[in-house]
Amino acid sequence: MYWTDVDHSFCEASITGLPEYYNSISSIFIILFGLYGMMNTHNELFVDILYANLAVVGIGSVGYHWTGNIGWGMFDEIPMILAIYTGIIYADNVHYLIYKNKNNNNENITTLSVPGSLTSAFGYGSLRKQIIFQKKGRLLIYLLSMVTIIITNVMTNFRQIFPGVFTGAVLYLYYKVFKLLQIMNPVTKHHVIIKAKNALITIAASGTIWVTTEISCNYVKYRIFLIGHPIWHFFIGHGFYNLIQIVYFIKQNNARTKLTYNTVYLLQTEHNEIADA
Repeated sequence: MYWTDVDHSFCEASITGLPEYYNSISSIFIILFGLYGMMNTHNELFVDILYANLAVVGIGSVGYHWTGNIGWGMFDEIPMILAIYTGIIYADNVHYLIYKNKNNNNENITTLSVPGSLTSAFGYGSLRKQIIFQKKGRLLIYLLSMVTIIITNVMTNFRQIFPGVFTGAVLYLYYKVFKLLQIMNPVTKHHVIIKAKNALITIAASGTIWVTTEISCNYVKYRIFLIGHPIWHFFIGHGFYNLIQIVYFIKQNNARTKLTYNTVYLLQTEHNEIADA
């Protein structure tokens, strides 16, 4: 298969043909959510990378749904893979930093959730090195997995398994976020966990709607099914914008701020006057 070949099997294309107007236009929402996240001048570099990646996914999605071309398909899917694994690496690093700060403040290595025998046998220094090397090992595995998925996804024999593999990566990201929520400060945990669940449910629900309409479209060509993919485009952008904000807020661990929704339910950090009193 050449890069100029059409690589497309979405519901809208099967009903109305190319270009897919609904899917292409709704992809612009993904770009806007990414750009909106980048507008915050207080972001650290990693957060800006996550939001920029989200915007790039949207650009690729517009081109893919408009042309159906496999080259644009790679432009859409490779940034998706990068975005998920970048999120996994970021969440993993935040998890490590929280544990590190707890031990620096409390001088209590038992909070590291490792066997007590290691503590007595090797001492704090050896245990700390072990945890650091475990973190480095996970990073190597994440990058190896990411590159493997990217390479196999351009092989025609493996194109059909991409949705399943990508779903698996998303579920692992969910797992990393839940692990973060478990070790949060109890004072702010309840405040954040509801918003995290809302973001995760939003992504999962919109993905379920999309998959359901795409599968149904294989059997019955109802035009109502055309709304499935645009719903996914809007809420995947909305949900991941909020998810990035939540992980960043957990990393900041600042009692003087809190997460609040704006008028379109996008999360933003708000100064907490009570905490300063």
